[in-house]
Amino acid sequence: MKKLEAILRPERITVVRQRLQELGVSGMTILDASGWSKMREFHLQWRGQDIAYDLVPKVKLEVVIPDSQLDSVVQAITESARTEEGEHGDGVIFIFTIEEVVNIGSSDNPKER
Repeated sequence: MKKLEAILRPERITVVRQRLQELGVSGMTILDASGWSKMREFHLQWRGQDIAYDLVPKVKLEVVIPDSQLDSVVQAITESARTEEGEHGDGVIFIFTIEEVVNIGSSDNPKER
């Protein structure tokens, strides 16, 4: 099993979520996030004044999938999260290997496994 964590633009999350549901991804966690990478400041104008934010609003998407779905899910996230121009800040995907998953609601005593 693999865990994917994707940091995405907030305005793209609806499209990404719909695409993953079409692929049959059975569950996901979506969190509000903020941060910075290579672009340390985000510039806006408000009432004619330049405003620089050092933390850019993002969304963090987490899914756990079987190894067989990895390529199709990564491709779906990449295609649906990318802006038309493919700009810096479109997002990043982290992939982790999951050794075991324990469902809290339906598991027996974990020490007896």
